[in-house]
Amino acid sequence: MKSGYIYVLTHPSDPNLYKIGVTTRNPKVRLAQHNSDPTQLTGRIVKETGHKWELKEFHEVEDPYWAENAFWSATPFADMPFRGGVEVETMTWEQVQLGIESAKKAGIRSKQGSMPDHIYAYTSCLRRSLQGRGITFSGYVKSIVSGRNNFSCANGHQWRTRAQEVIGGKGCPECGLGEMTSQDVMQMMGAGVICLLTHPEKSEFINVGVAYKSIDEIFGKQFFHPWLIHRYRNIDDVALAESLIWELLGKPLPHNKDPIEIDLNVAEDAFRKLIYSMTEEIAFEERRLESLGRRE
Repeated sequence: MKSGYIYVLTHPSDPNLYKIGVTTRNPKVRLAQHNSDPTQLTGRIVKETGHKWELKEFHEVEDPYWAENAFWSATPFADMPFRGGVEVETMTWEQVQLGIESAKKAGIRSKQGSMPDHIYAYTSCLRRSLQGRGITFSGYVKSIVSGRNNFSCANGHQWRTRAQEVIGGKGCPECGLGEMTSQDVMQMMGAGVICLLTHPEKSEFINVGVAYKSIDEIFGKQFFHPWLIHRYRNIDDVALAESLIWELLGKPLPHNKDPIEIDLNVAEDAFRKLIYSMTEEIAFEERRLESLGRRE
C-alpha cells in the first residue's frame, strides 16, 4: 500500500460545494485534472460556471482508500447510493472537518488479498468500453487478449467471450445489442495515441502529441508537422496519459504544452514508464472504488 493524500476542493459557485478526493500524486496535479477534464463532473462544473476548483487543504495519509472510507463514514452521506465514484457533495465545513479528522486517524486497515495492478486496469478498460451499450460483465479481466469473461445484455442474453472482442465493438451474439465500430468505442472511451515527438532542426527539444485516433490514422500523414513521431503508445485514456507523461518529464500540467529542452534518452525513459504509471494510477482508482463498495 502506497501512502498518499486526502484533499478538499472548494468551488466559487457555492461555498458549501466540496470535492473530496484521494491520490498518490501531488494534489495540485489532481486539481489541474479536475479543472480541465469536461468528461468528469468536476470538469463539467468548471465548464458550466466558468470558475475553477480551488485546493483548500490536503493531508498525507498512510492508506488513501481507508482514509476516504473513514471520511465518508464520519458524515451523514455514508449510506448514499453509488454516485459514479465522484465525491462531490454539498455539505457544511463542520462536516468536512469531521470527515478529515476521521481520515487522518484512520491508519492502515488489516491486510487483505489484492490482485495485481494490471488486472484492475484491464477490468477498468472493459467497463469503460461498455458505457451506454446495454452490456454488463461479471468478475475481473485477467487478460484482454486470451482470457474470457461472462457477459449479459439488457435483453437477457448471456455469453462468454474474450474482452478484446467486446472492446473492439462486438455486441450480443444473439440480438446485436451493443454492437459498435471500433472507432466509435475508442471515441466513447477517450482512447487514442500519445507520441514522443522530435524536430529535424531542433534536436535538443522534444514535444508530446496526442490524438483521439489510431496510430494507423496518423502515421505517415504529417499529423504533427513539422514534428516527427519518435515513439508512440496506444492508450485507452488520452487525458490521463497526457497528464502522466508531462509529470514523468518533470513538467506537470497545467502549462501551455510548449516543446521542452531535454535529453532524448531521458524523454524515452519517461515513455517507457508511461504504461506502468497509467496502470498504477488506474488500479489505484479501482481499488478506491472497491474499498467503498462502489465498484460496478
